[in-house]
Amino acid sequence: MRCGVLWQALGIYTLVGGIVPNPEVSFFTDPKVWSVVIAALAVVLSQFPPIYQLIRRGKLELDVYEKAHITHSLGNPNLQFHLILNNVGGRAVTVKSIEAEVKLESEPTNIIKAQNFIKSNESNGQVLLTKFKLKSGEEWAHLTNFFNDFAKSEEKKSKLFSKRARDELTEKFKVKNSTQEMVELEEDLVNEIQSFFDDKFIWQHGEYIINIVVKCTDEKQNISKKFRFTLFESDSDELREYSQKYKYGEGIIFPSKTDVGVVTKLNEINA
Repeated sequence: MRCGVLWQALGIYTLVGGIVPNPEVSFFTDPKVWSVVIAALAVVLSQFPPIYQLIRRGKLELDVYEKAHITHSLGNPNLQFHLILNNVGGRAVTVKSIEAEVKLESEPTNIIKAQNFIKSNESNGQVLLTKFKLKSGEEWAHLTNFFNDFAKSEEKKSKLFSKRARDELTEKFKVKNSTQEMVELEEDLVNEIQSFFDDKFIWQHGEYIINIVVKCTDEKQNISKKFRFTLFESDSDELREYSQKYKYGEGIIFPSKTDVGVVTKLNEINA
């Protein structure tokens, strides 16, 4: 009788269509009891991930689409890549930043930070890139924009260029409002802007090595991939020629519609 009560208390009899154990056999030695218990445990454990996944730490895989977009803003280098991150490990991974280490032959390495990305199926476009978490099995795949913010002194200069150019062109348009001539900035201001551009511009022609580094809160989960790409003379010249439009205020007080940058192919460097 006691075994029957315990059986019902466990609710196990409902799993086997109301089979009741033999009250003359010890509860702990009845093979029917243990077969049902084992079956019940199997059902419960099947609802959880495999143990090897639970004890395995998070691990990222990084893929990069083979084309990169290169441009600049007042000489300040800009890059765009399509990045794909997958967490193939068993635990969540927290990504805190992404950087691109860019090096031209014997030149110093430039570190350019990922600042925002284009979120799929959203019309508002760019989304600020902040720390984010990838659970086991999750994927993060976005067009990602890399650029460095101006230093405080550089930002002050760029804003002053914009104000001076706007004020100057506004006054000149008032005088030439009846003509179709292009209005240009004064030479002194153009030279100042050009000097600023020359200091920031890095896109010389040649062969580049770029290392894309994904940094995590747990440094053991960091991942990187190296690529090689070539900027031809025509690419470098095109990017540099954008500065010739600064005298009209283009790229200074309003964005250029024709300066679309260049696209280059990435070749992965296998370690």
